[in-house]
Amino acid sequence: MAGHRLDRTRGLPAERSSFVGRRAELADVRRLLSGSRLVTLVGPGGVGKTRLAVRAGTELRRSFTDGVTLADLTAVADPARVGEHVARALDVRDVSGRWLPATVAEVVGDRQVLLVLDNCEHLQDACAVLVDTLLATCPGLRVLATSRVPLDVDGEAVLWVPPLGVPSRDRPAAGTPSEAVALLVQRATAAVPGLVLGPVDDAALADVCRRLDGLPLAIELAAVRLRTLTPAELAGRLDDRFGLLRRSGTAVPERHRTLQATMEWSAELLTEADRVLWRRASVFAGDVSLAAAEAVCADDVLPAPAVLDALDRLVAASLLEAVPGPGGRRFRMLETVRAYGRELLDAAGEAHAVRLRHAGWCARLVAAASAEFVGPGQVAAFDRLDAVHAELGAALDVYLAGHAERGLVMAADLWLYWAARGHLGEGRRRLQDLLAACPEPSRTRARGMVAAGFLALAATDPAAAVPLLTGARELGEACGAPSVVATATQYLGQAALFDGDLAAADRLLREAAARHAAADGRYEAFCWADVGVAALLAGRDADAAEAFGRSLALAERGDPWTRSHALWGLGLVRLTTGEPDEATALERSALGLMREVDDRSGTALCIEALSWAAAARQAWERAARLGGAAEAVWRSIPADLPAPLTRRREECTTAARRALGDRRWGALHREGAALDRTGAVTLALDERPTPAVPQAGAGAGPLTARQQEVARLVAEGLTDRQIAARLVISPRTAESHVEQILARLGVRSRAEIAAWTAARAAG
Repeated sequence: MAGHRLDRTRGLPAERSSFVGRRAELADVRRLLSGSRLVTLVGPGGVGKTRLAVRAGTELRRSFTDGVTLADLTAVADPARVGEHVARALDVRDVSGRWLPATVAEVVGDRQVLLVLDNCEHLQDACAVLVDTLLATCPGLRVLATSRVPLDVDGEAVLWVPPLGVPSRDRPAAGTPSEAVALLVQRATAAVPGLVLGPVDDAALADVCRRLDGLPLAIELAAVRLRTLTPAELAGRLDDRFGLLRRSGTAVPERHRTLQATMEWSAELLTEADRVLWRRASVFAGDVSLAAAEAVCADDVLPAPAVLDALDRLVAASLLEAVPGPGGRRFRMLETVRAYGRELLDAAGEAHAVRLRHAGWCARLVAAASAEFVGPGQVAAFDRLDAVHAELGAALDVYLAGHAERGLVMAADLWLYWAARGHLGEGRRRLQDLLAACPEPSRTRARGMVAAGFLALAATDPAAAVPLLTGARELGEACGAPSVVATATQYLGQAALFDGDLAAADRLLREAAARHAAADGRYEAFCWADVGVAALLAGRDADAAEAFGRSLALAERGDPWTRSHALWGLGLVRLTTGEPDEATALERSALGLMREVDDRSGTALCIEALSWAAAARQAWERAARLGGAAEAVWRSIPADLPAPLTRRREECTTAARRALGDRRWGALHREGAALDRTGAVTLALDERPTPAVPQAGAGAGPLTARQQEVARLVAEGLTDRQIAARLVISPRTAESHVEQILARLGVRSRAEIAAWTAARAAG
């Protein structure tokens, strides 16, 4: 058409700062554009969609002989002007008076053009119509769009742009910094000439990036604050992130000048129902299920049937991310999105009511799980609570602030979970605070005291446990609570064991077993395991074997916690009677159940016993390694081996040191002590030595096909969350795979996994 042409010089803006990371996402853009003519980069505000699109367009210039052009729609408010704006970007002049999209389509024709259509979310329908028209008539055109919501055009490929990778809180990455930290350091040193950031700042920089969810916009805003704040000071002020993170300058789009403006832009695009769900869902501390959202967020304003549609729209708007979970899809909210939602909740005057509903939902969930603690559904109950652990703390905070008795009921219901899943310290603190807030005598207080006493014993602190248990027993008798009296009596028997008073322990534990049989027979089996321990320590091996056998018989269809402890005790009996092979088999069975339950104290006890059994077989090197591994597990709880058992440990250690020599024993013991809990259990359950790192060309090595796949992603620098997204698994499953890889390869860092992967590839 005469008078119309495409000017290849009107392309992409030059980058004003270095581009950090995003190798995987750039590869995904290239791959998707090779198979689809419309690719939309979707993600929350500030995640870096525009920078990614511009970089991808720059790298793809040679693939589009007629040019790569950017049409930025940020400032376009009227949907009717979208076509005009795109035409201007393509240098198409409206000189004919025809329908503008038709003119643009005629000018583009069959030319090979990539159109980068930036910031489409507020003009979704108009962009969809225009793109659909152009793609239908321009066979050489491809469109790379950025939006907080998909365009919903036939043939559209959607690429979710995640935040940048951040360092793991549990295992900070060694060597190369994460993408988020690299961006923060680069922008900070550019903004503050002469700024020097050293190793002393690493922890604070990592904390800043984690708390900002790896959002590039938030990180760039934070970098500017390092003109006046140290990294540690910056991290300490992030509770006020919306007031802290702002920048000036007319060249900066208004919605990116402050973090709050970015959130406000997102809120303006939502319906009222969506905003209601956003602010109410912000009370959740972690991922939320549909059922939980309906239970906590629905009312007359937002009826339960409307919650699903609102969730779907929040996912489409990139304010929630749908992630797979063991019980179905769950919905994840970035911490910055959550923080703004909580501001909306406070402004709406709903905070107290919604937080109480959330606490009530948690209390009901805990009560239902607690009813299964001494049955075959025990592990599943623990797993359900693990999935919402962050919510439990938030609920207890709400109850402590104004409904302490409800909180005490809930904290006491969690009694076995606190110990079984490694939350002893938290459980003790929670119960201490709630008991102080509920001083009046009651059944609830008696239950709270016995739970607190149990946790004190689990932490090998009998001095704190005895007064609590004695008080609980007296109060339970006064209030007519026979189950509390039976449980308090049982744990007073355990305290007597700790104190070495075996006669009192035997008397109290047998009394408790009788009381349990009369009040609630489900608890009798575990009490008989305690009777067995008392008999074992008193040297009455036959009585101990009988008590442990009785416990196993009563728990035949019961919970694995009880069976694991009975098997552990029976293994010690066999060790005492000179049967180390049978003892080893029993302890391995017990440890398998301990791992299933995730009983950390029990895990340490089993590994100790397996060390003693190895010494009895004169397998001195294994005894030394397992002794160190047991010490590492105790340290991770943290707790100590109960005093009545320390003599056995000392005897084993003395014999192993004598056989190996101090230097060799020390090296092996340190080797075991360096293992994490997963590695310690793997060592204890597998008689073979921990595999060394395979040499290049050694084949698949010790990893399964899935673990090899995860190892390759680790080598690419992906975080656990990014691996989970790539493989469509939960972050917890990804983390578990990485832990298993570390254990199987006998290495300690992700960098060593990457080295192993590279060696195999080179071979």
